[in-house]
Amino acid sequence: MLFALVSLSYGFLVIKDFLHPLVGSGDTSQWSYIGYYFAKNLSFNPFPHLNLVSDQVFYPYGTNHVFQSWMIEENMIYSLLFSWFGSGPWLQFITFFSVLLSALGVTALLTVDYGLIRASGSGLIITFFNFYSIHKYPHHLNFCFLHWTILSFVADFLIVKKVFLREFIPLRLILVRIALIFLCLGQDLGYVAGYALMSLTVSLSWIFLLMVYREISERISIIEITYNVWKDYKEEFRQFPRQCLLLIAIIGISGFLYVPIVLQIFQEAQRPEFANIPTHVVTWTNPLRLFIPWLPNLNPEPRYRDTFKDLIEGDALGEGSIGWFLLIIGLGGLWQFRRKIAIYIPLIIILLLCLFYHTDYFPTLKIFPWFSFHRIAGRSSVIYPIIFTLFSLGITFNHLRHPLRKILTILLVCLACAELYTGYSFKQGYKTLPLAQEFYDYMNFVKNQPSQAVLDYPFCVTGGNTVGSREGLCPYYGELNTLHANKIFHEKKVVGQYFGRLHSSQIVPFIETGWDQLFSVTQQGQCFNQQQWTFFEDFYKYNDFAGINLYVDLLPQKCLPEFYQRLGEPAIEANLPNARRAQFIPKPESLRNQVNKNLGKTIKLELPS
Repeated sequence: MLFALVSLSYGFLVIKDFLHPLVGSGDTSQWSYIGYYFAKNLSFNPFPHLNLVSDQVFYPYGTNHVFQSWMIEENMIYSLLFSWFGSGPWLQFITFFSVLLSALGVTALLTVDYGLIRASGSGLIITFFNFYSIHKYPHHLNFCFLHWTILSFVADFLIVKKVFLREFIPLRLILVRIALIFLCLGQDLGYVAGYALMSLTVSLSWIFLLMVYREISERISIIEITYNVWKDYKEEFRQFPRQCLLLIAIIGISGFLYVPIVLQIFQEAQRPEFANIPTHVVTWTNPLRLFIPWLPNLNPEPRYRDTFKDLIEGDALGEGSIGWFLLIIGLGGLWQFRRKIAIYIPLIIILLLCLFYHTDYFPTLKIFPWFSFHRIAGRSSVIYPIIFTLFSLGITFNHLRHPLRKILTILLVCLACAELYTGYSFKQGYKTLPLAQEFYDYMNFVKNQPSQAVLDYPFCVTGGNTVGSREGLCPYYGELNTLHANKIFHEKKVVGQYFGRLHSSQIVPFIETGWDQLFSVTQQGQCFNQQQWTFFEDFYKYNDFAGINLYVDLLPQKCLPEFYQRLGEPAIEANLPNARRAQFIPKPESLRNQVNKNLGKTIKLELPS
């Protein structure tokens, strides 16, 4: 009941809207689109296969979708819900249950070793004190789905602890950890899943070194230990067959669903034409940010950029900071358990690798191959609350006198409440964007038009690594970067697209045909000359467009009459999220009869010499 109430509070303060599809500024709208893409492009033969190369975006040229911000588990769940019920608030519900699963899962794993109260407290702290993750919602939603990564860190910690203390490691815990390896592959592949794999790698390496040391120094036979453990595991399996078989089934199902797609994405990303993909940014988060509290008027806002001389992500809030409450209880627990510090060595190594990561001068995380696209140093902040909560498990005040123990407890509770208030108060400014009926009417009108694609003008071709934007292919980035996500509603192919990363080779068709020059004219407030109109009209005529979405607020108002004169009058208009006022001009039947896609792909802007 406590977890349900706290999760509902999270839903009320952070998620807020459980009635409408998730749309908004920045990257927000793209998350629903990725789930929609899964719904339309996932097949089984018999293994899951994702159609990555198509002209559904970058129409009519087409492109490879491999560099999307994939979250396979969330994408699959969303695709199922979309297929059954259409567009809806599915991401909000998935986020809610992810948070609830994190808290309950941590409690379940820690209860045997630390008791229900300490375990449930840890579950709540790990989940609801992760201010960095909270403020990533909904713009960077991939950092809000952390459940399997959180549980991976906890399971690794417990296994290392039992190995060091020479305690028996239950077969069910081993099966849980194996299951988590596969389940983590369903989370964000660029960052979140990588942290779980890093925890596993560092923990196993430490266990291996520890066992080798014991075999040498104590002459303990690893073979004999393995034989005895095997006998114990057979007995445990006989005692708990249902639990063991359930975990084995989860391993099999998650492996079947996720591994083929992960391998497919990996193989596509390694294609020779995608070598040396630009990262565009040099980032570094000063480790001293860890000591910034989350208190009113003294919190980790971007204004500290000048103080720390670091290179953080845009206007990121809370990057590198966990607050004083977590810092105090984490360091306090670590100090009290310092004689058994070996238990925490993997966590300390991971913390140091993340704290001192610099994309250029000290790329510590790049030693792990799955972090080859790790662009933003501060995004490791999502795992700091996990690490410091595990540090805090050993803390106790029993050695203090009663009055001092009581005062310290009250002070820590007050500090926790103050930091919770501060952290969540920043979400007051977040407002959802419920879609009006005129939006649905507009999209349904476009959807019902013949032809397979729609031309947005202006459109946006760009990646999170600025490829496309810096070449002039994404005018009005703030309004247009996720314009392609409207495809969920009208289900037409689109020209523009925003990818998490984009390779320079993917934008070559747009540069060679001259779209960057056409956008430059629009941004300068000029109207098209005759050569530019010839290019635009031929591109429109020869490709299979149902019509044009004209974003009139982003165009020079003096040029609109010529658009209407040449292309026709708008049939419907509406206010669209971010792009403001849109007018749809259907393609006349006379032009539909002239469609020649092969010719349409070769149209180029001819400029006078």
